[in-house]
Amino acid sequence: MSTKAAYTTGKVTHCSEIRPDIYSVKIEIPLVYGQESIPLPGQFYMLRSRPSQTLLARPISVYQVSSEYISEGQKFSSVEFLILQKGQGTQQLCGTRTGDLVDVTGPVGNVFPLPDTPKPVSVENPQIAIIGGGIGVAPVAGFATSLVSSSYDFYACFKNTSYGLEHLKAHKIFITTDDGSVGVKGMLPAVFTEKTIAEKGYTVVYACGPEPMLAYVQKVCETAGITCWLSMERRMACGVGACLGCTITTTEGNKRCCKDGPVFRGDILQFGRQ
Repeated sequence: MSTKAAYTTGKVTHCSEIRPDIYSVKIEIPLVYGQESIPLPGQFYMLRSRPSQTLLARPISVYQVSSEYISEGQKFSSVEFLILQKGQGTQQLCGTRTGDLVDVTGPVGNVFPLPDTPKPVSVENPQIAIIGGGIGVAPVAGFATSLVSSSYDFYACFKNTSYGLEHLKAHKIFITTDDGSVGVKGMLPAVFTEKTIAEKGYTVVYACGPEPMLAYVQKVCETAGITCWLSMERRMACGVGACLGCTITTTEGNKRCCKDGPVFRGDILQFGRQ
């Protein structure tokens, strides 16, 4: 499922560094197509600061939709993004101030499908596992807030700090860091394996993060015989499927990460062949 993307101009209402090189940026976005332009869990926007020294916008996943309101007859949505300051485009976005304008295209892409669990969701034994790695925590944390409280376990993996977890209402949260400064020392395999899936009775997994982590999730879910939905990251030029610059290979042929994704069923992805 995807909604119709719109090009418009947003206004920055908040920008702050919440961790080294990780920024929370809130943007007031006009809903130019009305109700269908409200971002859904899993979608993203193409953002570019104004003015900008870069030609292309940057794809940034939706973290939280904090409010919707009407002002002077125009409907707006307040959308929060977590942005990793990495290249020139994201540096400019992270350097914005309240009142600055941002070129916005979106919402773009498909959504995380709601879980189709074989039995009623139990808050005592959640059947859903949600996994985020690094800045990939943002879209899956946003998706998690659309689920019933305590109906999922959340696994978050970072290098040396944690962020983006404050809105979660998970049954349990498992955190790993490379240096052991927060939670368990190590990466995802330290807390999530085929044995974990069997012992906890998970029936579906949702994940976003670095590609090696997603390949691992795909592997353990295949071994365990359960479905996983993976949100992929790619460099994107247009964000609407026209340029074919974000093509990935799957068992169903080449697909565009921006238009056909970014969320894909894990068993069709062919890692190492992208």
